[in-house]
Amino acid sequence: MSQFLLQDGLSIEILQALSFRTKLGLSLKNSLAHFEKGSLMAEIKEIAAWYDEHEALEQLALDYRVKSMESASHKYDRYFPNKPAAKVFNDLLGFRSLRDDYDEIRNSPPLDALRIVDMSQGKANDDGYRGVHVYYQLDNFHYPIEIQYNTYFDRQLNNWLHKYLYKKQHPLVAGAQMRALYEQGKIKNESEFQEELAHVLRCCEECQ
Repeated sequence: MSQFLLQDGLSIEILQALSFRTKLGLSLKNSLAHFEKGSLMAEIKEIAAWYDEHEALEQLALDYRVKSMESASHKYDRYFPNKPAAKVFNDLLGFRSLRDDYDEIRNSPPLDALRIVDMSQGKANDDGYRGVHVYYQLDNFHYPIEIQYNTYFDRQLNNWLHKYLYKKQHPLVAGAQMRALYEQGKIKNESEFQEELAHVLRCCEECQ
């Protein structure tokens, strides 16, 4: 058993109970091109309703969210036709947890159903985000569940980046620059973030 799950009241058994099996008759390893969009969106709507009524979620103190239909449809359009359905819809149910550091999660013994994605040093195309994500997938016919782990320090900047940068589709390099300013201590609150972001975005426009 992964101890970091237990700290948040989770377990493999709970994640298994929260796993939704597709009724579309196809492995979720298939690319989106193999699925009819209307049927897939209808199933995602069914999943959202299923989670809304799931007793296991009501008993958890952990912060979670169920992906909206608008967001799901946007992801479909963004990644159609080649990306596997399980990779596109790997966060229909997403948990968020805070940690002092990432060491315990990164050093956890591997389990077949758990996949750890370490972004504590950034993504390949750095957009400023930092964290470690854990994905649970019972098998290729069940939708994955995402658990986001952030330190308190990282979560604050991640929230601001999401609010002011990612949702507005600004250049990724702006996020990386904001991260550097944050680590240098030049951003200590939301007002300073907005001021620095305006300057960074002006510089990005001038360089184009």
